[in-house]
Amino acid sequence: MTDKQPLVNYAVTPPKPNCIGPSDRGRAGSPLPPLSKLSGPFPKSAPQQVAAKQRCTPASAGILATFYTSYVRNLAVLGKLQAENKDQDLIDKLQANNDHLLKLAQDYASCISLPDWKRRLSADTKRAFSFLGFMQLSDAQAFTFRLGHEVADAALSAKKGPTDNLSTLIKSLGVKDLAFVVEFANSESKENHSFHIHGVGRFPPSLTLETIQELLAPKQNLKSAKPVKGYRERGSNKAIVVNELKTPGGWALYSSKEFDFTAHCLQSNPDYASRSATKAGRELYESMRTWLTS
Repeated sequence: MTDKQPLVNYAVTPPKPNCIGPSDRGRAGSPLPPLSKLSGPFPKSAPQQVAAKQRCTPASAGILATFYTSYVRNLAVLGKLQAENKDQDLIDKLQANNDHLLKLAQDYASCISLPDWKRRLSADTKRAFSFLGFMQLSDAQAFTFRLGHEVADAALSAKKGPTDNLSTLIKSLGVKDLAFVVEFANSESKENHSFHIHGVGRFPPSLTLETIQELLAPKQNLKSAKPVKGYRERGSNKAIVVNELKTPGGWALYSSKEFDFTAHCLQSNPDYASRSATKAGRELYESMRTWLTS
């Protein structure tokens, strides 16, 4: 993987969440007047209007985590430059950029509730952070695994559920650190099974795409003594795709785009995160939370 550019310059600030809730509006829907304009002899006794904070969604989690990880990368470069005592102009530029990043992040987070991870953080946001936790790991990669008919059917009929079945298969390849979401493709074609996986993971250097495909999406062979429906690739529709994790926030959202539909079909949660992925996500969340209050 190539080194990520440490300097991040946000020319455009992400749109700030709308903090105005129902209690902040009058009967006609317009904002309530300030205290100084309230009628009556004792305006100071009027109740203060406190804007309700919005919950931390997977989308806002991605933005805040990107701010934080960019800040951390810049700190690493700053430390190296300062130790070598050179390129003062770049040092000043990075420091100014980091100050700007923190201000932007704090302004954006001012309307977002960042509760305790264990008790109050929503399940979908925890799932997003399990993906985002890999942002700080240089060897983490994004993947999409299509499944052969036999593999998909076995997973869907597994006693412990499809995510447990598929996680066991993937771990047998030596992939121990991973998080993924299963989904049904929106397709009427019956040639390939619609069940597939999007996720992030750390892959052993020696593991090849061919080895993964042999296990999860063997090539279709209907003429063998024991016919294999497997998976048939056509054009750019590859069975196994593993890429550099360039935009973890966007990938987390894309991977969960059919989450509710798939959960309804399975009658169970369609996601999986190894202990290491959950731990990385929690550490990222709690470090980011502390940074935002610094």
